Amino acid sequence: MGTLRPQVITTEKILTSFVSPAGDRNAAMIGTSTWGPIDTMTIVSNLNEFVNYFGDDITGTGVTGIKGADLFFRNGGTLKFVRVEDGNADYADYMTLITSTSAINIIGKYKGTYGNNIAITVTANATTAANRDIEITDGKTLEIFNNNGAGYATNALIATAINATSNIATAAVESGQESTIIDAVTKTYLTGGLDGTSLATADYTDALDNVLYTEDFNFLLIPGLSTNAVHATIVGTLGSRATAEKKYSRYLTGIAVDETITTALARTASGKRLSVLAPNIKYTHRVDNTEDVYDGSYLACAYAGLLCKIGIAISGTHETISVEGLSVLESSGKEYYTKAEQEQLLQGGILPIALIGTSIQAARGVTRIGDSTSVFFDEVVVDIVDYVRGATEQYTETTLGKPNTIERRAIWAGRIDAILASAQREEIIQEFQPSVLIEGDSPDTYLATVSIKPSYSVNFVQLTININ
Repeated sequence: MGTLRPQVITTEKILTSFVSPAGDRNAAMIGTSTWGPIDTMTIVSNLNEFVNYFGDDITGTGVTGIKGADLFFRNGGTLKFVRVEDGNADYADYMTLITSTSAINIIGKYKGTYGNNIAITVTANATTAANRDIEITDGKTLEIFNNNGAGYATNALIATAINATSNIATAAVESGQESTIIDAVTKTYLTGGLDGTSLATADYTDALDNVLYTEDFNFLLIPGLSTNAVHATIVGTLGSRATAEKKYSRYLTGIAVDETITTALARTASGKRLSVLAPNIKYTHRVDNTEDVYDGSYLACAYAGLLCKIGIAISGTHETISVEGLSVLESSGKEYYTKAEQEQLLQGGILPIALIGTSIQAARGVTRIGDSTSVFFDEVVVDIVDYVRGATEQYTETTLGKPNTIERRAIWAGRIDAILASAQREEIIQEFQPSVLIEGDSPDTYLATVSIKPSYSVNFVQLTININ
């Protein structure tokens, strides 16, 4: 039996974290939520902003965005979020009446269960009883519509006022009821809001193709998606995007809940634009305070926040990640990989997160390039080369249409070298050779050669102890 004694039951919902300022990089996330625009990119810089735009978690809804954003912002960074739904999301609404005739439908501004928090109150105006005053609230914001104290004489005027200024609802007048006036309504909640959280692969890929394809972001996150086949599809799209749009980014994701090392190593999705994290992550639900285990794609959200906070030249290797805990095998209670297991995962191109010393850290930041001897096996090299490639391509595009002369090519080479010198000062690259620009086989073409040495991370230390 539950507690019977009357008392105040308090739940703390953290909306901020003590983290370092965001760095030069950002992440894009595709996920579900209880509120907010659908298939639209919104830039958010902290968890409080995210909750204001997209709503908080609600017990039983299975939304992914708030959990991913929470973990991301615990570690830092700026997020470009795209809300998606499965085609079944719906608006919460309430139909006001005139006796028993439908009059004005009050509708949540966005689809989703958050709309069920919205309530409407309709009262007679204090001065002119035949007129109506309206209050709409979601529990945080109270919107009052009273026509500067005079009230509204018709349904059309009420709907016009709501649609002009409300941030949480819209109003639709039934045909033929424009000049009538609705009955008074005691505080009544809208109903019927649905989130649409049973997504198919196409829902995610459509968002990437239609919303994010030409956007600038360094890392792509899709919390709740841990299927190998989908990972391969997403990476293929990022590769095409890099070629066609010259937009460079990596997909950070993870393994499924309770997935064994053997199964993880058997995954076939690969490429330098993919990092698959292991294991799973412990997470406390923001509303009901229950702890659960979520797949590695949520761990990737926390890791991406870390990468967005640190410098481009700094690998995630042995950097501390702010998370509640890890779970290698939920069924057995195993939390952390051993050093031998970390090595096994790295040999297969899986990025292991483990307890290193007293902190949860990445054992080594790697990609799924498929060749551990490739320089692109280390994620930091991919990011550095993407940075230099993007900066030099952006500049050389400004030379298109200009005279292809020796004098101009010398100037352009000097400006490319200035870009590289800046990257060297920031320790993104160690050194570079003077850029060479020469006329190509065709007089309307020039050949540009840029030579750099990235700032490789320290992965091994050979320590010699001389005992005399």
